[in-house]
Amino acid sequence: MDFWGSGPEGRQAGDFSFHVLNANAPEEEVRRHSHDEAHFVLVLAGGYMSSASGAPLVSDTPVLIYNPPGTTHQDRFHDGRGRFLAISGGTGPEAAALCLRDPYAYRLAQDIAHQVDATTSFRLEACALQLHSIVLPLSSDEAHNAKHPPGWLNRAVEMIFASDDPDLSVAEVASDVGVHPVHLARVFQRFLRCSPGEYLRGHRLERAAAMLGQGVASLADVAQSTGFVDQSHLTRTFRSRLGITPAQWRKSRYVAPIQDATATMRQALPISLQEPGP
Repeated sequence: MDFWGSGPEGRQAGDFSFHVLNANAPEEEVRRHSHDEAHFVLVLAGGYMSSASGAPLVSDTPVLIYNPPGTTHQDRFHDGRGRFLAISGGTGPEAAALCLRDPYAYRLAQDIAHQVDATTSFRLEACALQLHSIVLPLSSDEAHNAKHPPGWLNRAVEMIFASDDPDLSVAEVASDVGVHPVHLARVFQRFLRCSPGEYLRGHRLERAAAMLGQGVASLADVAQSTGFVDQSHLTRTFRSRLGITPAQWRKSRYVAPIQDATATMRQALPISLQEPGP
């Protein structure tokens, strides 16, 4: 999908593409144009003028626009200057373009914009699906079952929890349990209060912590084995979630195997030869 902007090559994750772009056309040169795919536009800088329902005449506050497939518009930046995140792909309802004021949706889009080059494909795909789950209306069956977690949710959780595949995607999980990826994201948020990507990231952190506690693999090997982009990504996540670096965690956990080995040795000795404990 083409946008009136320029920037580095974007990323692909599942059915979605992600680009952070700078407006590259004077306002008066932007003509009416169409987009075949559904897409979100998050304004990062500049005054955006959109025909989406609920959008201001020109933006001066945080703006997140959703355009369904087939949108034709002349959205553009005032004076041709601005910066934006574009997320293309997925399916959407046959509805008018919307300006989203949902704080959760805005935070998700901001997370993507700031981590698009440094996070996993699973995380990007999961966030995009979560955005779509906000704009897609509930079906009658979904509304009827909204109070009770579906049986397939346990299978999805178990699949993520048991997987060692660093390239596991939301689409794969959804396909395995027989639901649409957007529905998977919506149900995760409803019953687990997190997206599939957030759940996977938490599980990867748990696996990394366990590997580090064993004190064998290098930090780089731990990062690669548990699905982090690289060692620095592992370090940032550890510090953000646990307030400690992986190296500090390993050092603090290393006493456990020493204690375990001492206990095993004591059990193997005759009682008369065992030293008193501390």
